[in-house]
Amino acid sequence: MKKHLLLFFSLFIFCSGFAQETVERTRKFTADVVEKYSVLKTNDTVMHGTYAAYIRKTLVAAGRYDNNKKVGTWTFFDAQGKLCQRFNYDRSALIYEAPIDSLSGIRYLVDDSLKNDPKFTRPVRIGGRFYGFLSYINLVRLPKAYAGLSNETDRVSMELLISPGGRLAEFKLRIGYANVPMSDGDEMLTLNTKLLTDEDKVFLPATLNDQPIGIRMIIPCYFYKYDEIRMR
Repeated sequence: MKKHLLLFFSLFIFCSGFAQETVERTRKFTADVVEKYSVLKTNDTVMHGTYAAYIRKTLVAAGRYDNNKKVGTWTFFDAQGKLCQRFNYDRSALIYEAPIDSLSGIRYLVDDSLKNDPKFTRPVRIGGRFYGFLSYINLVRLPKAYAGLSNETDRVSMELLISPGGRLAEFKLRIGYANVPMSDGDEMLTLNTKLLTDEDKVFLPATLNDQPIGIRMIIPCYFYKYDEIRMR
């Protein structure tokens, strides 16, 4: 009898964990991206259940939370709704990453130029090349001194230093003249990476001949309003 009671209560507790009541919430992630998700009815700081993010009506991220932890396979898209990435959080495994789009203009700079036909793999931001960088975009607020910048006369890009261990080590904003190659004369604004969560700083590291390496990742952007930027 005791065994049956123990089994009953074990099943009750097990099932109760999956039957927690939730309520739906909506909030802005950026000025353009809206999140729709579920939280526990008893604690609205705990995300639990389905999650989706949209830029206007285009889905850019979809997955599921279990008590504030991402679980299962998440799917990420670019701003046009094209599949970018699938990542399984249970196994910490990259399932799919779309080939790099040559039109994106993203560049990777490695110390010591790549010679002798090396085997190189680029760093991968979990969340894909759009959604994965939205927290970075949120950090940028240009000082008033830069209010006169224009996409017609000036260019801007995010420059990220990623360690061999796959951690964001430095985040700078590079500003120069439009149609002029990058140079040492460009303005460099350093962003405070302490304002990012640990999860926001995680990459799958770049490798050179199967060895993890540090790398600089340069992502072209454009000016939005007077103090913000957006990814191209």
